[in-house]
Amino acid sequence: MSLNQGENAMWKIILAAAALSLPAASAQAQVDTSPPMSEAYQAEARPMVDGFFNTLQSGDATKAYNDLFAGTLMVSKVMEIQNLVAQTNFIFQTYGPIKSWSLARSDCFTPAMCRNIYVVDTDNGPVFVVFTLYRRSTGWIPTTIFVTDISQNFFELR
Repeated sequence: MSLNQGENAMWKIILAAAALSLPAASAQAQVDTSPPMSEAYQAEARPMVDGFFNTLQSGDATKAYNDLFAGTLMVSKVMEIQNLVAQTNFIFQTYGPIKSWSLARSDCFTPAMCRNIYVVDTDNGPVFVVFTLYRRSTGWIPTTIFVTDISQNFFELR
């Protein structure tokens, strides 16, 4: 794949913005006392998460995000979704197609607000997808999603 100068400049801006948005990592591991998401809640969220990864695996990031955010306030944030699609396409073009995914860690700020970290296996290395999920009366919805190939911050969580 060859990028023209305009696309190359766009990716440099996107990657620089993403790097600046990451919190500075401390030299020492942080003790996390947040409880994990219960097995029952994980089972409730699994169809949404698996649907997202299955659609990504088929190569349609736009549909994956539109389906994921359907029925949420995020659906109206067109530019944010377009950026997520572009970043996700770029990372999987770099690492290769999704082979499998697994829940690596979950923790809950409250019983209704949890973070799930998934490791996505590809031929060229792991990719990490972090979902922040909120449980409303109709079930779990994503409030944020973060896709990265940087593992260091996850090792600092203990």
